[in-house]
Amino acid sequence: MDQIKYEKLRIKEAKELKRREKQSKFKENKFYLIYLFMILSLVFITDEIASTISIQFQSNIVNEFFVQNMGMEYGQGLSIFSALGFITYPVSLLMVLYRPLADKFGRKPFLVINTFCMALGLFIVYLSQEIVVYMIGGTLMGFMVSHDMQAVYILECSNEKNRARNYSLVKSIAILGTLLIPLLREILMQNISSKWHLVYLVPALIGFALSFIALLCAKETNTFLVNRIKYLRTPIEERERKSKEEKLNNSQGGIISAVKFAFKHHQLRWLIIACIFFYFASLATSSYNTVMAESAHMTEEEITYALYLYPVGNALFTFITGIISDKFGRKTTIITMGLSSLICYSLFIASSMLNWTPFLTGFFIGGFMGSYWGAGDTIGSIMFSESAPTNLRSSVTVINTLLNGIIGGVASIIMMIVVPLIPVEYFGYFYLSLTIPGLAGAVIVMLRRIGETKGLDLTKVTGLEWDKKRGNQNHE
Repeated sequence: MDQIKYEKLRIKEAKELKRREKQSKFKENKFYLIYLFMILSLVFITDEIASTISIQFQSNIVNEFFVQNMGMEYGQGLSIFSALGFITYPVSLLMVLYRPLADKFGRKPFLVINTFCMALGLFIVYLSQEIVVYMIGGTLMGFMVSHDMQAVYILECSNEKNRARNYSLVKSIAILGTLLIPLLREILMQNISSKWHLVYLVPALIGFALSFIALLCAKETNTFLVNRIKYLRTPIEERERKSKEEKLNNSQGGIISAVKFAFKHHQLRWLIIACIFFYFASLATSSYNTVMAESAHMTEEEITYALYLYPVGNALFTFITGIISDKFGRKTTIITMGLSSLICYSLFIASSMLNWTPFLTGFFIGGFMGSYWGAGDTIGSIMFSESAPTNLRSSVTVINTLLNGIIGGVASIIMMIVVPLIPVEYFGYFYLSLTIPGLAGAVIVMLRRIGETKGLDLTKVTGLEWDKKRGNQNHE
C-alpha cells in the first residue's frame, strides 16, 4: 500500500473509530430492548407481508395478467409467470455485493433501507396495471426481503440462552400481523378478484412509516460495534503483516471472503449441503393459493376465511420452533419441524380437496409454512449465523440466500416443464412429492455431519470450533 493511500485510509478509519466509540457509549435504558423488539416486530410484519402477499394472490395475478389479458389456460399462465421469475435473477445476484456491506458499515443503515424499499415495492405493485410494472415492484420486494436485517438484529441483541426463542417470538408476532391481508381482502377487495391491487396499499404505507421510525429509534448492535472497534484499533501495518489465513478470518465482510471461509471450514460447508437438500422442498411454499383456488375450487370468500387462520397456524408453529430450539437444540428442531411440515401439508391437501371447513384448511397450510420455514430459519438464519464470526456473519448468510434462489430456481424449472402436463386437481400431490426427498436429505446431513450451535456466545465464535472437534475425533 503506497503512502498516500495509507494516509487516507488511516484518517478515514480514525474518524470512523471515533464515531463507533461514541455509538458504543450509548447507555441503553431498561426499556430499550423492549421498544427495539417492538420496532423489529413491526419491520418483520412488513417483511412477512412482502414475502407472502404475492403467493396469497397468485391465482388473482395469473388470472388477470395471463388468462384475461392474454387468453391463456391457467396452467400455461402459471408456467410463464414462474418463468418470468428468472428475469429477476440478475438483479437478485446483486445481493452478493449489497448484503456484505452490513459487515463493514453496520446493521442499522440496511435495516432502514431494506424496510423503505420493501414498502416501495408494495406501492409499485399497487399501481401496476400490466405485468411489467408488477415485475418491477415484485423484484424490488423480493430483493429486499432476502436480506432479513431484522433477523440479524434479533440474534445479535439476544443472549445465547434465549436467542432462538426471541427470534421465533418476534417472527410469530410478525406472522400474526399478516392477518392484515385477509382483513384488507374483506374490507377493500370485498372478495372481488379484480380489486386485489388495493390490498398492497396499506402495508406499503406502514412500511414507509416504519423505515422512518427505525431511522430515529434503533441503534447499532453492540455485537457489530465491539467487533468493528477491535478491527479499527488494530494498526494497519499489523493487519498487513498477518498471514493469508488470518486475513481471511478477520475480513470485514465480502461474499468472496465469505465463500472461501465457508468452504474452508467443516460446519459451514455441511450447512451449505443441508440447505441444498432443504430448498428442493420449497416449491410447496409458493403455490398453496393455486391449490386452493384451482385444484380445490375454493371461492374467494372461502380463501379469505382460510387466510384468517393461516397466520395463526404459521405463528403457532413458528413459536414452537423457537421453544424447541432453545430447549433441545437446533438439530432436534430441524428433525421435529421437518416431520411436522409433511404432516401439515398432507392435512392441508385433505382439507381443501375434501371440502373441510376453510378455517382448518388455512390453519394446516399455516402450520406447514411455520414448520417448514421454522426449520429453514434454524438452518439458514440461526445456524449459519452461529457458525460464523461477527465480521463475516452477514456475508456468510448471503450464501444461504443464494442457495435458496438457485435451488428454488431449479425447482421452478421442474415446475415449468411438469405443471402444464398435470391436471390442476393433482397440483397439491405433486408439490407434496417434492418435499419428501428434500427434507429427508437435509435431516440426514444434519444428523451425521453438523455440530450443535445452541448456547454459543456470538462474540466469541470463530468458525473453527468444529474443525478442531473433527480433527480430535479423527485422531482418536
